[in-house]
Amino acid sequence: MKSYNLETINCPLCNSSDYNIYIENAKELYNNMDEFFNVCYCLECSHYFTNPRPTMDTIKYFYPDDAGYYAPVPYSLPRGKQYEIYIKILNEKYGYNLNSGVIFILARLVFLIKKRNLETSHIPYFIKGGRLLDIGCSYGTYLKKMENLSWKVYGTEINEKAVKYAQKELGLKNINNDFFENSNFEKEFFDVVNMNMVLEHIYEPKSILTKVSSILKKDGQLMISVPDISGFESKFYKQYAYGLQVPEHLHHFTPKTISFLLESCGFKVEKIVHQNFDRDLVASAGYRPNKTLSKILSTPLIRNTVVKVFILFLAMIGKTSRMSIYARKM
Repeated sequence: MKSYNLETINCPLCNSSDYNIYIENAKELYNNMDEFFNVCYCLECSHYFTNPRPTMDTIKYFYPDDAGYYAPVPYSLPRGKQYEIYIKILNEKYGYNLNSGVIFILARLVFLIKKRNLETSHIPYFIKGGRLLDIGCSYGTYLKKMENLSWKVYGTEINEKAVKYAQKELGLKNINNDFFENSNFEKEFFDVVNMNMVLEHIYEPKSILTKVSSILKKDGQLMISVPDISGFESKFYKQYAYGLQVPEHLHHFTPKTISFLLESCGFKVEKIVHQNFDRDLVASAGYRPNKTLSKILSTPLIRNTVVKVFILFLAMIGKTSRMSIYARKM
């Protein structure tokens, strides 16, 4: 039984009513619900967006507690050379001054080093400490990592179960169980704001980014990761692309449109880096009715050689389905 309502909108970035349907009747695949949505393409500013979309007061129907967004991530302690390499990169490339003999980083270092470039792991550039806000912090894994890198961390998260875990299991105190829109932080309070795979879920991205700008200090850094609908996986798989995730993803950005949005809200884009994350290519194949490609790509030998090399190549030329954006408040 449907328990949500729909609304039809103009382009959320430029308010134009001149748009075409890009993908028609894409199935909700993330939670395997039998619901279908259109993705539209704005002829004025080139933005892609889900339309019609669930209303803000009924969208929670698509965010059950068992959704993958809220899966807690286990910690693993650094070991040997991996730890030393990580410390060296943070010291030399990011401007930190860390003692490699002290074990205090609780992040999944194997994941960060081997499966994601540090440039896409949301480590602030040359800002070595201060106040950091993570919008949509889920179970608090990222915040705990940054707290152990000497940051004073804050978070907002709408899922009560995730917030309780972060507070009780990880000892994180400054987390609000609410929408960021309802927060009441002081002006120019934060040095860094992080939004990892969040902005595509936001109803009014301009309003949110304007508020983010107001709570960032002068020259404060904003770090964002979002799916890239112009990437290879999205173009190849279309409605089966893992990163599409309608209707949870209300926006489907490209480097052009995310830059346009940020600049219109008072930010200067410093860097856009595409992630070398192979799951999207493999998971998308699993969504297709014909599972032949999925079986091939999931074969350990193929995935660990051909797929990973191919994804690394796509990342180098800016054509994977996820991108990390580093921007500064102007």
